[in-house]
Amino acid sequence: MRRVVLILCVFILLCGVLCGCTQIKSKQSEKTITVTDALGRKIHIKTPVKKIVLLYGLEDYAAIGGNDSLRKLVGINAWRYKMYRPDWWQAWKEYHPEIAKLPDVGQPGKTFQVEEVIKLKPDVVIADRSMYKYMSEDIKKLGDAGIPVVFTDFFPHTDNVTKLFEEVNKSAVILGKILNRENRAQEVVKFFENHIKEVVEKTKNIKHRPKVVVFATWSKWRVYGKKGMYNFWIDLAGGENIAANVIPGFSGDINPEYVLKMNPDVIVFTCNNNFPSGQKVVIGYTVRNSTPAKEVLRSLISRQGWNDINAIKSKRVYIIHHGLSHGHLFEFVCLEYMAKWLHPEIFKNLNPSEDLRAFYSKFMPMPLHGVWAAGLGGG
Repeated sequence: MRRVVLILCVFILLCGVLCGCTQIKSKQSEKTITVTDALGRKIHIKTPVKKIVLLYGLEDYAAIGGNDSLRKLVGINAWRYKMYRPDWWQAWKEYHPEIAKLPDVGQPGKTFQVEEVIKLKPDVVIADRSMYKYMSEDIKKLGDAGIPVVFTDFFPHTDNVTKLFEEVNKSAVILGKILNRENRAQEVVKFFENHIKEVVEKTKNIKHRPKVVVFATWSKWRVYGKKGMYNFWIDLAGGENIAANVIPGFSGDINPEYVLKMNPDVIVFTCNNNFPSGQKVVIGYTVRNSTPAKEVLRSLISRQGWNDINAIKSKRVYIIHHGLSHGHLFEFVCLEYMAKWLHPEIFKNLNPSEDLRAFYSKFMPMPLHGVWAAGLGGG
């Protein structure tokens, strides 16, 4: 009997030791990382991160995290894709149909459903810095539920190349740490930086700067001003944005007479497949040739007095997918197009579409298709 009791005591003791070891091991595997987000906020995140709600930048998230990162998603801002990037959304549905099945938690400031996010119990919510002004109450609610919110920012805010690289690298590092892909993040950043440098090295001392203006397709006289991303790309590409003199902010409506007076050498239309008449996909992932884009271009330049503008007479009129210009690690392609359109003689061997294809081939979990830019005179 005493022997049985002794064996039982030893068994209970061993179970306690094993249980304690398991708990210690579990605690050791659960660590906390600290990231400083794009707003300078120090955010603590428990790792390993297994569940993520993503409100912006699926392309950059996937470029750094790979296919494994897509399996971590439990919610997404599908509203934004359907509204502003319908062609990209179609591509995601085609190659990763599981993305379209995720709960749509909406767009901050418009359709965001914070209670739905709380129900999903993510380890972290990733959003773009521009969304912060709409999310003060949501951040508190999520914080009370133990869910941290991290803001990234891949928008170009300057034509200072050093600062641009610092800003892009900062957000890439954030994603790299969260997804445990820090080396991959640096590889993507290096690709980005090299393509920017290739253009800037040829334009930094350029003397002749063609006059250019960038119009939005969704509002007839809306152009990008001094603080807009296109102004930075134009400057780095060796051009002069005529709107920067009269539109001090990000964007605004320009006086038609001023356009005629300045007589731009190049006119660019940026297109998110939305027009005053509604949504119509003419450029991007799902478009197989440039015919729709060129047809739209011809209608867009049908304006009083424009036949006498240099850009029209020389057919230096172009359209570009708006998504190439900002918020993504392949935005260098916008700079490349600007450089090629402004200085075709200097950049005759530059091939932006192939560089975009190379980015997709190297980093994206899907192949590249579609037409991303077009011109009346080619290019």
